[in-house]
Amino acid sequence: MLNTPSSLFKNFEAIFVRLSLFHMSSALFPLILSGGASEGDGVDINTVDLSLIAKINLLIYFVACVLLVLRWKKVLIFASKNIFFWPFVIFASFSYFWSSMPDDTFRGVVYGLGTTAFGIYFASRYNLKEQLNHLAWTLGSILGLSTLFAIAIPHYGIMAGVHEGAVRGIYTHKNVFSPIIVLSVVVFFLQAIDAQEKKWLQWGLFVLSIAFGIMSRSSTALGLMVVMLFLCLSYRVFRWRYEILVSAILLILIVGSGGLLWFVEFGGAELLFDTLGKDATLSSRTEIWAYVWDSIQLKPLLGYGLNGYWHGLDGPSAYVQRAMRVRVHYAHNGFLDICVNFGFIGFTLFIANLLLVISKSLSLLRKSNAVAGFWPLLWLTYLILTNLTEGSLSSLNTMTWALYTTVSFSLAAIRENKREINFQRASI
Repeated sequence: MLNTPSSLFKNFEAIFVRLSLFHMSSALFPLILSGGASEGDGVDINTVDLSLIAKINLLIYFVACVLLVLRWKKVLIFASKNIFFWPFVIFASFSYFWSSMPDDTFRGVVYGLGTTAFGIYFASRYNLKEQLNHLAWTLGSILGLSTLFAIAIPHYGIMAGVHEGAVRGIYTHKNVFSPIIVLSVVVFFLQAIDAQEKKWLQWGLFVLSIAFGIMSRSSTALGLMVVMLFLCLSYRVFRWRYEILVSAILLILIVGSGGLLWFVEFGGAELLFDTLGKDATLSSRTEIWAYVWDSIQLKPLLGYGLNGYWHGLDGPSAYVQRAMRVRVHYAHNGFLDICVNFGFIGFTLFIANLLLVISKSLSLLRKSNAVAGFWPLLWLTYLILTNLTEGSLSSLNTMTWALYTTVSFSLAAIRENKREINFQRASI
């Protein structure tokens, strides 16, 4: 049967979305262009020409904008339903005027607005279940290519240098790969529960994700996997009646607080750090946070501007570089990076919107019996947890920002239309 122009266009959109998410995750191209460089092997990745990646980004933004223009009336109505999303984006864009590095901020604004446009397109074109399916396709391709690289091209798929032997798949570092793997665990867990056929494939990809988490040698990733899987099951309590829900939350808070006090009092923290191969500074992260906090207090209200702080010894980050005596590329905490880039004003605008989106995700979870109803809250939880010790929140040209935009606008549209998602019959 011949494909009609309509079906061809739908196929193009699906392929475009999947390839865009793949690229925005920083997969493949940075690794290939760097020649498989690893931390500590003497290669400075900052000297690598990554202009091809920028060109691909611009192409994605152009196509996304064209697709938005094609349905501009619907998009305008759609975008207007989420007015509380825009103050932070506008503030970040205007940070060009007080940025420490205005040229870099201008590029960051262009990329950020382009990524936001893609996120709005993704949300306006597909419902939550369809978004989850496209993301699963993207993550599945990442797992497949990572397996190929680790086995057939270990120079690229497995790290050398400081982290020799750690699997990084199609990413430049295991710390970039491991958050993707945690997300993959969550997505394929939901997909496996929902699948009406080929459940074995979804469960297989779920198991493969866990295996990669172990082989990446990232203790943070392993911990996040356990927490996220626990939450996948625990978030069912939000569908209970209010009186039972409140009692359950109070019980969890009491037991959790008591357990934490016991853990700290009887030396559990030291045992945990020893087991994970960490120290109390979380691999020097707490020291970095302290120095970044010093910089934040120099420009507490407006910050240093989007992409205006981290420039090695050539920018304000020189203070952190000299204090740590090693190259530091970011704060290893997404929320601190928001503060240093946008000050307390920008941080407040972002947190206000984040809390609003969380409340909408909770509302959706209570109203919907669908598996996809869990996705927004799980994604937001993943976003928060991963940005406590790593994170890319303040960089607005990543898959993280694209998916945050998508989830934010999807929830706003669902609430505005007062409709529940009815994509599937399965439930966790």
